[in-house]
Formats: sequence, C-alpha cells, structure tokens
Amino acid sequence: MHRETASAFEFGPAAAEAGSRSRLSMSRRRISDSTSRARGIASRLVLLALGLVVGTASWAGTASAADTTAPTEPGAISVSAVAATSATLAWSKSTDDVRVEGYRVYRGPAAAADSTLTLVKTMDAATPYSATQLFSGTAYKFGIVAIDAANNKSVMRTVTLTTVTSSDTIAPEPPSSSSVSVKVFSSSRLDIFWALSTSTDAAAYLVMRDGGLVAMVTRPSAPRYSDNGLAASSTHVYSIRTVDSNGNVSAGTSGRSASTPAAGALLITRGPYLSNVSATAAVVSWWTNLPTPGVVTWGTSSPTARSLPDPAGTVQQHSVTISGLTAGTAYQYRVGDGAGLSSTASTFTAAAPAGTTYSFAAIGDFGGGSTGLAQNAANIAGAGTAFIQTLGDNIYPSSGNPDPNFSTNYSDFDARFYKPFAAAIAKQAFFPANGNQEYYGDGAFWKNFPMPGTNHSWYSYTWGNAHILVLDTEQPYTVGSAQYAFAQADLAAHQNDKWRIVILQRPPYNSSSAVASSKAEQSNLVPLFQAQHVNLVLSGSSHNYERMKPMTNGVAATGGITYVVSGAGGNGFNPFTIAAPSYTAFREASYYEFLKITVSATSLKVDAVRADTNTVFDTTTIT
Repeated sequence: MHRETASAFEFGPAAAEAGSRSRLSMSRRRISDSTSRARGIASRLVLLALGLVVGTASWAGTASAADTTAPTEPGAISVSAVAATSATLAWSKSTDDVRVEGYRVYRGPAAAADSTLTLVKTMDAATPYSATQLFSGTAYKFGIVAIDAANNKSVMRTVTLTTVTSSDTIAPEPPSSSSVSVKVFSSSRLDIFWALSTSTDAAAYLVMRDGGLVAMVTRPSAPRYSDNGLAASSTHVYSIRTVDSNGNVSAGTSGRSASTPAAGALLITRGPYLSNVSATAAVVSWWTNLPTPGVVTWGTSSPTARSLPDPAGTVQQHSVTISGLTAGTAYQYRVGDGAGLSSTASTFTAAAPAGTTYSFAAIGDFGGGSTGLAQNAANIAGAGTAFIQTLGDNIYPSSGNPDPNFSTNYSDFDARFYKPFAAAIAKQAFFPANGNQEYYGDGAFWKNFPMPGTNHSWYSYTWGNAHILVLDTEQPYTVGSAQYAFAQADLAAHQNDKWRIVILQRPPYNSSSAVASSKAEQSNLVPLFQAQHVNLVLSGSSHNYERMKPMTNGVAATGGITYVVSGAGGNGFNPFTIAAPSYTAFREASYYEFLKITVSATSLKVDAVRADTNTVFDTTTIT
C-alpha cells in the first residue's frame, strides 16, 4: 500500500488477498471501458476504493515514563460547509496535564470500524480542519485523536458526513508526462513520482503498470507510489491517470520505463550523513536497501586509510562512530559493506579549535517539500559552512507517521530531507532541534538521526569559540524543570567561552500574527539567558524572518541579547499583519531563507540568505 498516509481509498500489492485481488482485477477491466462510460466507471471506482481499506489506525501507542497521562477526548465534532469535494470539521479542544501537541485526523468509509480508519493528517493544536479533495456523493467517517509530546493518545472522537452529489462529467487533466519519474530501490521495488494535476477537483491518481491498474493513490497523499513485489531484472512501463471528485478519469501520461536490478543488488538509499561531530569524534550514518554489514573507511590523505565496521552487524540503518580525530582537521571517508558496495568519497572537518574563524548554517521550519526547501538545501551545501543547526520543525509529515516502513515505502523523510539535503549532510554535521512536528511521528525522527546528549530533547556542544545550547520548547522548561536545570548548569559551566548561543523552536519575541511571542519563555528562559550572558538566541516556529534589536527585559538595550526568528526555511509563510514593535530591527515574510552565522574570536556575524537568489538580505554583527 502507499506509503505516506496509507489512505483509506488506496489499494495495490499490499492488498493482495484473494478478495482484494479479485476487486483489483475488476477495476482493471472497468478502467478499460470507453470514455462515454466515465461516470459509471468512476462510481464503481469509488465503491471499490471504499471497500479496500488497507491501513489501520495506530493511535493506541505507548506513553513515556515521564508523562503517562493521555489528553482528554476531543469534544463533539461539528460539521459545516459540506460541499461535493470538501467539508469543515471543528471540535472542542482536548486538555492535557502538560500540553496538547496536536491532533491526528483519520478517515474512512462511514460504516468502517474506528480501528480501521486511516491517518490522513496530523495538525497543530488548533481547529478547525478543512477536509478537501473528497469524492462527491460519498459517505465518510472522520476520527479525531489528540496527542501530547510524550506520545500519549486520547480516545478517538468520530463523526460521519456525506458529501454533496455532483453532475460533473468532464474528465480531469492528467499530470504532465515530463513529471513522471521512477527510482530504483531494490530488485523487487520501484518508486514512482509525478506532479499534481492542474485540475482543482483531482481526488486521486491511478498508477498503471504495463497497461494495468496497480494502485489508487488518494489525496491528500503525496503523488508517489512504491511498487513492491516486482521480479528481479524486470522492466516495467508506468503511466498515471487522474480521478476527479466525481470519478471521471483522465487520459494517461506517456509511459515511463524502468528496470529492477538483479536479485540481491545492494544500494545505499539514504546518506551517508554526519552527526555528533566534535573535535575528536564524528558519527557517520547511512541506510541500505537490504540488510548488510557496514563499513566506514577514512583518513586524512585517503578515504580508505583506515576501516571501521558497523558494530550493529547485518542491518539496514548503519551508524559508525569515528574517534581519535584532531580538531580542525579535514577527513575523507566512504561507506559501504566492505565488499562491492561503496559510496563516493566525501570530506568532513572535525570541530574547530578555539580561535578559528568558521561559519555554520541555521534553518528552521524547512521540511515542507517546497522549491524554497530545495533552494536552501543547495545553497547550504555550497555555503562553506562547517555544520547545520536546525531550529525545529525539520520535516513536515503529511500523515504524522512519515516513516512507517523504510523497506516498502518512500516517505516524507526521503522526499523532504534525505534527497534535498544529500550533498549538504554528507560533508556538514547535522545538529537538529525539536519543534512540534518532531512529535507527530511516534519517535520516527529520533530513530533516523542520532542526536547528542542523553535524550533526544536538549543538549549542547562547543565548536571553536562558540558554545551552543539546544533546547526543546515542546518539553517543560519552567523554573525547577529538568530542562531548566540542565540549561542553567550548562550555561554556567561555559561562561569562559567567548560566545553563548541558544537554539529553541518557539520564539521568545516576534511580531507575527500567526505565532505570538512566548510569554512562558519570557518569564522563564529570558531571565536565565540574561543572567548567563547569552549573546544570540535563534528560533523558528513563525514562518518568516525577524531580527530584534539587542534586548534586555523586553526592551531594546545596548549590550542586550540579539533574538532572531528564522522560520522561513521552506514550508510557507506567515505574513506580518501588525505593525512592527519598537524592538524589531528588520523583518521579512516573502523570502525563503536560512542563516549563515560566522564565528570569530571578536564577533558573531549573522547573515540572512535569500533562498531563490542565494544573496544576503539582512545582516548584523555582535561584538
């Protein structure tokens, strides 16, 4: 089944039980009927799709030891603005002993059991939800589940609705043929991608393999499909057709041919990428399509001078720690299986010693799959920066569980991180901060990325003259909390470092109408930052750029802390709809951007770099 949201209306090789196989065969025959019978075909397609529920709800997860109290059940769901393709759902908010992180939205046929509804959206802790791209004249059941940061889930609240019927008989436009591409994953799997149809009422896409129907991918699932169960060394031709909300079916795109490799072919499908790089050690990670032993070879003058095996043995997700490095020294490396599989050579540099001038990249709220994301990733790869520090909301999952099964599904992790950032993370260390999006996927994010520290929430590291403290504003940070105690002790222990920089997702100060300044951070963290002589605070959350004047106690003051919001990394914009406060030095809400921070013994220079032109549009220097 597909792979990103496992939509309730999808079908494919995963639904290969006898009954499903029979219904799929019936659908193939129906698709071949004449254009004049399009509406009849479409109606049967909808009924077929409704009968093939291949995903199941996953909202009875395990809670963490620290917080075992689930949010309360969402209030009664009201339905309004029901149309042929859309409806609006609203409900009374859940409550939680810590914080409601967001809501998961499930969908399926009206008669389906709650446990068989399929996850279609995870959203922030706000209502309402706009259900769009629905089939007309169709009865649906929607389920709402509240989640918290400890992975506790509420009881599901459900509601049923029936969309308005439509008399539309006009076939939609197919995706552009040039947009269809196929990527080889293994000898039994090919991944197919395509652009969205220009038709505004597109509700689903049919994936045709060798002239026959193999899958129906319904919106809001991403336009991609992982075709599993193929024969090794086999060639296939793929075409995509659009289904609109009334079931009308478009013509197909031109065929796109691809072949599976020989049985057992090994490929590096994610990475290599760097994390936890210090002056003396670095973690190198990569994923293979099949379980295999892993080996990193490395050296200063040759990428094969030394060799380290993956201690995990025969696995798909590999992670090897290289130790004994020298600060500021460049190293070459390769990854592979120690036999025939090997990556191209890449280079990284151990953390700089004090006194060295260097730059690093900072980016927030970027993993939305936009052109701006790809531009930022390419610009960072060529920026000459030593490492990448994120500001949270690193990958925006369409479903809330963006990496359900690496072996069978191409996911948001692949599309929105590993692919665009491949060149950057192969040579620059990746230091992530958590935002609320990281808590939408049942721990999938932290399974992908080794993070410093003893948990995946807060940590610190030193690079040259800068000490960087990374906090998690989704976890408690009030005075007396474990995170506050860590921050206080960490900053106090690094008063001799030239610069102290703090990273956190939610901004203490900003003037966006979408993300208000955090009063909790102003009352709890800002006094701590001032007492511990923090120089620079970088945040995301608000999808725009805003630099504050140096501030003390909430007002501009010489020698105060510089706060910068950099949340326009690649997932849309939050416009400024109120006048700029007196403490705002510069703000911009129409450019995707990242920050390039240059650290020296005498200054911190912060450049805001526009994604589409790769030029600096705002700069400040802290001395």
